[in-house]
Amino acid sequence: MLELDDFTDDPAWAPKHTPFSEIIIEDQIDGVAMQRLNTFSDTRGDLTVLMSNIYDPTHHSPHVYLVTAAAKSVRAWVYHRHQHDRLAFSQGDFRVVLYDLRKDSPTYGKLNVLDVGENNKLLLTIPPFVAHGVQNRGALSAQFINASTKAYDPGRPDKSRVQKDNPGISYTFE
Repeated sequence: MLELDDFTDDPAWAPKHTPFSEIIIEDQIDGVAMQRLNTFSDTRGDLTVLMSNIYDPTHHSPHVYLVTAAAKSVRAWVYHRHQHDRLAFSQGDFRVVLYDLRKDSPTYGKLNVLDVGENNKLLLTIPPFVAHGVQNRGALSAQFINASTKAYDPGRPDKSRVQKDNPGISYTFE
């Protein structure tokens, strides 16, 4: 019979890359945070840490879910009043578009277009009142993870939507 003493503890190690290094883009919407995700590989495959309170003690995730996006699909536009969405992209070919709805924000009315996924692994934190849309630009379905800062309450959803072709946002998904 297999016993606990038959196992060997993993040795301590130090990451070769700076985990969650911050990314800044030109005209970045105020309050949006982007962090590079690092992947660790060996002969078995790879592992990408999406978030960890080891590196940032503010990372608490009361509601985490996996989203599968059909090929060429668009999920837009949505915003939240209370929660931050934290979207982790590590596969596929996605375009994320952000639009700042906050009249008191220094970036009110600004638009950010981000290409993320397998070639640009990213943890994207979207604050309340920033509308966002996600497009899977690939030929196959792909997945991303949302670790929002508030648990979803189906009786009182914190989610507001408009159609992807709404003329109030000057962006057209391809």
